Amino acid sequence: MGNLNPLNLLNKEAWNAYQEDYFTFHLMERPDYFEFFSGGGVDLDEHLAPMLGDVKGMKLLDTCCACDAAQAFSWHNLGAVVTACDITEKAIEIAAKNAAKMNLAVSFAVADMQTLEPIGDGGYDVVFATCPVWVQNIEEACRTWHRVLKKGGKLLWHMEHPITYCIAEDKNGLHITGNYNTPNTEIYDSFDGTPLARRHGGFHVELKTAEHFWRISDILNAVCGAGFVVAKVHESAVSNPTDMNLDYEPKDSSEEMEMKNLPGEFTVLAVK
Repeated sequence: MGNLNPLNLLNKEAWNAYQEDYFTFHLMERPDYFEFFSGGGVDLDEHLAPMLGDVKGMKLLDTCCACDAAQAFSWHNLGAVVTACDITEKAIEIAAKNAAKMNLAVSFAVADMQTLEPIGDGGYDVVFATCPVWVQNIEEACRTWHRVLKKGGKLLWHMEHPITYCIAEDKNGLHITGNYNTPNTEIYDSFDGTPLARRHGGFHVELKTAEHFWRISDILNAVCGAGFVVAKVHESAVSNPTDMNLDYEPKDSSEEMEMKNLPGEFTVLAVK
């Protein structure tokens, strides 16, 4: 996969250590995982498929599939010809084994979503991207995604809304915890996995990670600067804070979550 940027290498090592536990947590959350996807199940945020349109027969590249490959398998079940990438070898090993077990014709490649070094130019109709928090250089990433698309190809970039990284909520209400106006990189000395881990017993490893925080303007400027034309954007409210990397302490069940009044997700559709 070539020489990784040092910060991306930190993330690769931490996520590689997490993948086996991560998939165990997925099975705890969805015991019918194999039956669901082998039976044609689709597990995507409800706006994603309508936003992109009919994908039957289209070559789609998932830039960050993780071990569960739920989105990659969902796009396959909607009719796309899917190649799924992840920066970690362990994620691809688990996902490829599961695809074979379920007889799902998905191809896999170990690749950093920022550079996609094994992926050739101009071969895809759709690039599906997520998680800019793990991308150190979003301008390079967008240029890469532009490179691998055919002319007229579409980028669908789905993420937690950047504002969610600047707020917290507890029994006393909402609190501002960060400066949205200052994109930055945070280095953490250990890694506790994802919200899924916190719901199913926890995970901890003494490996550093780097998270990169971007504004909406940074995201859109990177997309446009790479040569894309933005076709549509979508914002949606926080639906379940326990599914997201939010600093949220549940209130009494009778109280309405204030965070629901803010955007929780952001998606951009752009065309090459």
